Amino acid sequence: MDFWKNVFLTATGILLATASVHANFYAHASATETNVFLGQVFNLDVIVKAAEKPAAPDLGHLEDFNVTLLDAGQATSSTHAWLYRYALRAKREGSLQVPSLRFGNLYTKAVTIRAHTPEQTDRMKLDLQLSRPSVYLSEPVLLTATWDSTYPFGSIKAVDFHFPILNDNRFQTLELYEPDKESQAQITGLPVHGTRVLADRKSYQSEGVQHQSLTFSKLLIPKKSGTITFAPATLLCAAEKEKDMKNANNRRSAFRYPSYFDNTFFDQNVTGGNWLRIYTESAALELEVKPLPFEGRPALFNGMVGNYSIHVEAEPLEVRVGEPVTLTITITAEDHMETIFFEPLRYQPLLVNRFEIPSDRSLPRREGKSKIYTQTIRPLSVSNNEVPPLQLAYFNPASNAYITAQSKSIPLKVSPAEEIGIFGGSAYQTRLRASDVGIRHNYENPDMLKSRRRPLFGWAHPFAVLVFFLLPPLAVGGYSLVSLFGEKRHHIHRTAKAARAYKVFRKNAAHIILSHSMKCEIYGDLDQVLRAYLGDRLHLKPGALSFRDAEGKLTEAGATAQTMEELNHLFALCEAYRFTSHYDEKGDAKMIVREASRIVQAVERTLK
Repeated sequence: MDFWKNVFLTATGILLATASVHANFYAHASATETNVFLGQVFNLDVIVKAAEKPAAPDLGHLEDFNVTLLDAGQATSSTHAWLYRYALRAKREGSLQVPSLRFGNLYTKAVTIRAHTPEQTDRMKLDLQLSRPSVYLSEPVLLTATWDSTYPFGSIKAVDFHFPILNDNRFQTLELYEPDKESQAQITGLPVHGTRVLADRKSYQSEGVQHQSLTFSKLLIPKKSGTITFAPATLLCAAEKEKDMKNANNRRSAFRYPSYFDNTFFDQNVTGGNWLRIYTESAALELEVKPLPFEGRPALFNGMVGNYSIHVEAEPLEVRVGEPVTLTITITAEDHMETIFFEPLRYQPLLVNRFEIPSDRSLPRREGKSKIYTQTIRPLSVSNNEVPPLQLAYFNPASNAYITAQSKSIPLKVSPAEEIGIFGGSAYQTRLRASDVGIRHNYENPDMLKSRRRPLFGWAHPFAVLVFFLLPPLAVGGYSLVSLFGEKRHHIHRTAKAARAYKVFRKNAAHIILSHSMKCEIYGDLDQVLRAYLGDRLHLKPGALSFRDAEGKLTEAGATAQTMEELNHLFALCEAYRFTSHYDEKGDAKMIVREASRIVQAVERTLK
């Protein structure tokens, strides 16, 4: 009877322990915006805490939303917690619902979204153009976007561009190298996908109507072959109503600041009845991507497609074996320098086994349509009478063939390595010369054979021996005394930091409210402020502090389960936005900081 009783109690304990563990697991979904306009892109963030990382569910079945997966489970600072992020765009007006989502055996709660219809107008147009309708795999193609408006740009706010192609994993997106663009007067900052891009601004008249346009370009590298359809790019913005635009007191300029500062495009304050929400989208595009041929592909080919040339300079041209020769390698592209990638020199067949080639090299310098690489090599033999040609393999779409370009060989004079002397002599041994007068000439005189009294310990002076024996205990005693006073001072300093930790947190949190409006910036600074507070308050190192580090000390202090759960969730949010800055969005800094302060205040009450 006792046996079955013990079995029952053990099984019950295991079930209760399992239930307790699973009670700490959750899936929490939240939308960055719950009141949106058609065409407006917002994020759905899901924080999942589970024993194992679940797969991201496919949301393509949602009828009311266009969905793009942005993050398929990024690790957070909490153990067994991951962030899943989706970009959503409402398809119809009304009260819409993101249903409960399943992550493993966990389910989120449904999220309600209210979608509104913006104004449709022919006064704004969004146009996308490709530099070529057909390209080869890895061949760069230029995507140019042009926003044309008869509304003055100074009367437009809350601009929200969405380009699905920029999140398409079938392409690699590169920025054009334009180092002086920011300083040009006609350049304006434009919000695209939560980031700032630099666009060229123009003004012109057409049929008696004043137009303004903004144009920017991105370089796309296709990674998959086939016919690819580009989904339409969309633009949602707020335009000031005509009657208010005519009022000189309300007129504003979007270009009061240089391009790298905010302008009115980034201003989300469009409350009141003086603004019209306007939506427009581009036409869809198609791009044919042809596969690269296998026949004739050289071993050095690394995926570069286009037309390129290579030029090499060497210095110095007279060296000894093992001395460095600096190579300056200039690779020039006919079209886009951004696609240049030169393999390390260890892959050059004519250099291997003839030169010592370091594995590290400096980053290339960019000039015009060229990238300039600098690296040293060291000749291994005097027979190396030249720097052999360096090879560059690429596919040329114009000739539909692989080409291996070569630099010119460079004459090199290599002499033997310099002799290294040993104890002032040559590296080569000389013959010993025998003395013909015997061993007695090793002594200066017969006095050398006399017996002499040796000092204490042979060579040491008695005072040196005394110092040798007394110095260690004196050093240990002094170190102990210094350590005692140091620990006392450190304890006092640490106690003082803990006492003022909450006051410092409140001061820094108030600064966040005044300084930031984007979620990445808000949560990024809040992450540092929170870690600094817990580090000072719990006597931990704030730099690498995580929720797990603070969990044990707070549990010992008697923190409630609710406080621990809220603190864990705050850590997860800070971590998520800290590592996903390219999916940034506007946030209410005051509300975020107020919620964080409430959690920290609960922690402070626990520790008092």
